[in-house]
Amino acid sequence: MTLLCRAQTLSQDQVVAAIYETMIRPEQFDRFMPGPHDGPVAPSPGRMQQGRLRTAPVLQAHFARAAGIQEQQWQRAGRPHPGAYSGNCTRFWLLVDANAGGGLLNASQRAARQLAGGMAIPAALGLTPAAAEHWQNYLEDVRSGNFSWRDVLLLAACGPGEQFLCRPVRLNGGGVAVMAERLEGDWATDAAAPVAAALGLQQQGFEPLRDAAARGGGKVGGRLEQAAEQAGAPGPAELVRLAAFLMNEHSRDLAIAKGDLLPPSGTFEDSSGQRSQYFRLGAETGQPVIFVHGMLDGIAPLQRLQPQLRTLGFRVYAPMRRGYGGSVPLKREEDPADAFVKQLAALMAHENLQRPVLLCHRGGALYGFQAARRLDSRIAGLVAAASNCAISSPRQFSGLSGYAWLVALAAARASWMLPALMKGWAAALHWYGPKTLLRMQTRSGSKERAMLSQLDLLQLLQQSQRLFQEQGGAGFLADVQMLRQGVQAVVPGKNTRSVFVHGGEDHIAPLSAVREMLGGLPDARLCISQDAGALLFYTFPELVLTALQDLASVADS
Repeated sequence: MTLLCRAQTLSQDQVVAAIYETMIRPEQFDRFMPGPHDGPVAPSPGRMQQGRLRTAPVLQAHFARAAGIQEQQWQRAGRPHPGAYSGNCTRFWLLVDANAGGGLLNASQRAARQLAGGMAIPAALGLTPAAAEHWQNYLEDVRSGNFSWRDVLLLAACGPGEQFLCRPVRLNGGGVAVMAERLEGDWATDAAAPVAAALGLQQQGFEPLRDAAARGGGKVGGRLEQAAEQAGAPGPAELVRLAAFLMNEHSRDLAIAKGDLLPPSGTFEDSSGQRSQYFRLGAETGQPVIFVHGMLDGIAPLQRLQPQLRTLGFRVYAPMRRGYGGSVPLKREEDPADAFVKQLAALMAHENLQRPVLLCHRGGALYGFQAARRLDSRIAGLVAAASNCAISSPRQFSGLSGYAWLVALAAARASWMLPALMKGWAAALHWYGPKTLLRMQTRSGSKERAMLSQLDLLQLLQQSQRLFQEQGGAGFLADVQMLRQGVQAVVPGKNTRSVFVHGGEDHIAPLSAVREMLGGLPDARLCISQDAGALLFYTFPELVLTALQDLASVADS
């Protein structure tokens, strides 16, 4: 199985991180309250040995450790019951008295704001009519004692991507309440199979969740007991939380990879107070990577690998260079290289990044070279994918076509024409479509162009074009200024571990020019794919991911 295929599944690290995220929550403090609770349903003799064999011991150990951490937090907080807990919480949950005429006992701040109007709880939660009926029936069952402490009720909400997990909670003094927790995301068919596999289950193990989603809600606890046991979860509620979290996470990753969603973003300011925008991709923890985008397609080649980046454990930050996206343009006479290094240092301080790897694409490699040399030991290494570091020679223009050839020619010979050409180029892209940005870097009839035609990149490239044009093309003009300085100005430091991934069919940045540039770099490694060209990051992404993995493993050691 290739690296790219393996990376399309969920990793154990991803599942483990989700266990701690979904277990260590104050609304579950009732787990430690004294009183009789139903234990796990005993397996039948026929499947007892089978259950032992199939239980996931690693996940079971992490569930137990997460519960231990949560118990320590509960003790430090004064051993509160969820009915008395009043700490800050960004999630949505509420506790309702199950007795006749009982009302709201406690709620998170998010839930309290939504319930402030005094309307009935089903209406305030936005439950569907079927889910509201399930809610009332569940309250009556709990009130009459017709329930198990391991019961789990799922309820569908009218809002997209919302459902509620409901369960009984023991109150001080012997009373019973019902906890309702909002689960982000709903049943996702495309995410069910990989999530089930990551938990060591068959997809059929999730049938109760699928059926409840189809009916607008229903009890699922009893039907999930065996699945919870096999996954090492303490009970059905913990399994439901974990599965819903992973499904939502995986579905969002797929939406980001398709271009339906932009990755999460933030802003920061450098030492001179200039604001920059950056995007977050990949995993929440792991090896930090800073992506240095090219001139034409922004974060698109990286964004389409979001599921793989998370699975491989790369924590990726993609700053928009000055003049791209929400990053303010350069001031007059401000040096692009100086501004980028200052931007990178500010990002590393903002996110507390320790020795990140720089992943550079096309013309972004020249900025990466500058940063690697100036920041030196603060950078773990550099991966350059299909680097195109200089357009100073007119001979290179023959590799481009159409408007791109004209813009490149103006960059080297008549830079005063660039602002007017940029407007025309934007109009041409709108007319011919954003895929033109990639097609113009390939030869007519080439294998690479044929591979490009098979890729669904429209949404991704449209997003990148919006970021490209947000500041009127100011970032592109700054990049042109940088490229005119040429690669002769600087290469990565001799002590910087560098991996260059290049295609033998790259006619814009020929392999011979890359070899010549790397001649004086003893720690640089060149990985060549003879079938790849300028679009290597799109057509052979596994080569880039492998180089990133190799460099990250060396940095760890």
